[in-house]
Amino acid sequence: MLNPDLDREALAAKWREDGRLRIENILQPEIAERIHSALKSSVPVRYIMNIEGKNETRTPEEMGALKPEELREMQAKIFGAASKGVGFYYCGYMMGQREEDTQDEELKFLNSVFEYVNSDELLSFIRDITDLDDVKSAAAQYTRYTPGQFLTRHRDEVGDEQRRLAFVFGFSKNWHPDWGGLLQFFEDDGTPRESWAPTFNSVSMFEIRHVHSVTFVTPYALEPRLSLTGWFRAKER
Repeated sequence: MLNPDLDREALAAKWREDGRLRIENILQPEIAERIHSALKSSVPVRYIMNIEGKNETRTPEEMGALKPEELREMQAKIFGAASKGVGFYYCGYMMGQREEDTQDEELKFLNSVFEYVNSDELLSFIRDITDLDDVKSAAAQYTRYTPGQFLTRHRDEVGDEQRRLAFVFGFSKNWHPDWGGLLQFFEDDGTPRESWAPTFNSVSMFEIRHVHSVTFVTPYALEPRLSLTGWFRAKER
């Protein structure tokens, strides 16, 4: 699945500058195209959110069953916490918690992509680029951000997960930076640094020490922000 033309030495040199790296054309083109198509149609996502300090998930059916006043109350809680720099609201599908007997061929394909992210070939590539020899596995979820969704400023440091670096494989096409959904980096004091717009068939990787967010997706975004996001870890699957 990896693009065989990637220059590992050049990528490793770029990584060493700041523990951050964007790699374009990371996968073979036909694989990236199929992932893009499947993510738009075949992923049974749930709404993932933080409400009053608790992480919650809702199915699309559950969200659709909410009365207008219930939806407004839920959103008020989500956005109220976000106004203080806390929380998230997006759609996701956690890999590794899937039904093995699915009959959906595209979902089977997406599961195989997750297995590839945990393969010796891909993990060896990550170790070569980052010089993190203890990387052993990946945890990941497919994500879909649509208007009104976001992820506030945070670090990805979770002790028992043994995370070494975060990644975002991007599969959005023709994304306009004014639509939001930017991977935004910050200084430790909250001063904004660089921001990376979603791009198709790319991977953004960074050490977990980096403070970052996904900026609010605007009401006029014409496409969903599609990605496979997660962490390379020093623990076995």
